[in-house]
Amino acid sequence: MAEGAAPRVVKEEALPGGWVRLSFEPIAPDPALEVMELEEAQAVLTVLHAALLAERPEIRVLPPARFQLLGEGEEWGERRLRERFQARFGGMLLSLPEDLEQSRLYQALKLSPRYMGAGVREAARELFGSPVFLASVSMSIAVYFGAWLAPEPLFSKAFAVTLTAALALTVGMVEVANLALACVRLYWESEAAKTERELEAASEHFGRAVGGTGLRVLVMVASMGLAKATPAVPGGGLGALLGGPRYAVEGGLAVEAAATATVVANRSLILSGVATGEVAARLCGGLALCSTIEGKPSGSGTGAKLSTRYGSPHTRQNPPHNEAIEKELAAREAAGHTQLRKNKAQLDAQDKRVLERGTTGGPRFRKPDVSSLRPDGVRHNTNYVSNVRDLRRELDAFEAMKRLDPEAIHELYLLDGTLLRRHVPAGVSLP
Repeated sequence: MAEGAAPRVVKEEALPGGWVRLSFEPIAPDPALEVMELEEAQAVLTVLHAALLAERPEIRVLPPARFQLLGEGEEWGERRLRERFQARFGGMLLSLPEDLEQSRLYQALKLSPRYMGAGVREAARELFGSPVFLASVSMSIAVYFGAWLAPEPLFSKAFAVTLTAALALTVGMVEVANLALACVRLYWESEAAKTERELEAASEHFGRAVGGTGLRVLVMVASMGLAKATPAVPGGGLGALLGGPRYAVEGGLAVEAAATATVVANRSLILSGVATGEVAARLCGGLALCSTIEGKPSGSGTGAKLSTRYGSPHTRQNPPHNEAIEKELAAREAAGHTQLRKNKAQLDAQDKRVLERGTTGGPRFRKPDVSSLRPDGVRHNTNYVSNVRDLRRELDAFEAMKRLDPEAIHELYLLDGTLLRRHVPAGVSLP
């Protein structure tokens, strides 16, 4: 969709029994989504690796292609990844061996980038060279895309319902369905392969079927198995890969805990346990799409009221980023922090402005999104990444802030709470 173009309003039809049908009028493909840069792929891997390793920092991705707990034989990474995906999406719909890397599906996925188009091939090689990404895609096919085997796929877990609706509103139901069918075909052809040539043929069919938009959707589904937030894309972090929403439900769409979704033959989406129109607007607080799975809305979109308790809006174009800052500052105030600063020049523990000396063509100082002074006198700085395309810049800023004030705590997060980087000075503990 052209920059700034309004989303196409989805046709909405009430059905007996409280069901709602959403019909998506076809839209010409967005050329911007059909290309993926190498830098975008590298940013994706940074996020996925951080999400998997955050809870157990002693885990590392090790050659040749295995991620495991250092010093132990247990392949904690694969086991934990399975647990996360099944907790979010539900049980396995397609069987996979305990060792994901030994599955024919995993091996076929690894070969597929060579058959993808020139606009995405280099980025795909980067992505499919990561065991974390390959394992996440394999699990995505087993627990989510496997549902598309049915003539009319049914999703009964609210997480999967929300993700399906979010992807449909973002890129269109046809695009999501085409990717799902390509994934299912890859699974069956790779499982049936008896020779290397047959496995290669399965990879070729998949690679040629997946364009830039499909690859971006695949990234989103794989990342949602590791994410901490309810799926609502587009939005911050990896959601930015898909750009702005191409479709919208008038008044918004609220997905409730008992929601179900069915995709029918004409690629319309039939939902139960959802609210639209004025009811959705009240539940979602002005967001285009939200989930009320835990009794309160979560999601992303436009129209949300901007909080300004701790300072002027970080940006009016990105309400979720502003709200993340305000929420963090409120938590720190409750914990006894002082000198609560929102998007202001970096200070050290002695309240002196920290400047970059000798820089050219850039800022003389950094502006952490959140900065405060802990009760023990330690400065605590935090930044958030809204757009994955900005990840390299944000990582550079993190390193600069750490270099300028190594005695402070520095953190970098995605908006969904995924920790990307953290620096804690020696002798300092985190609560």
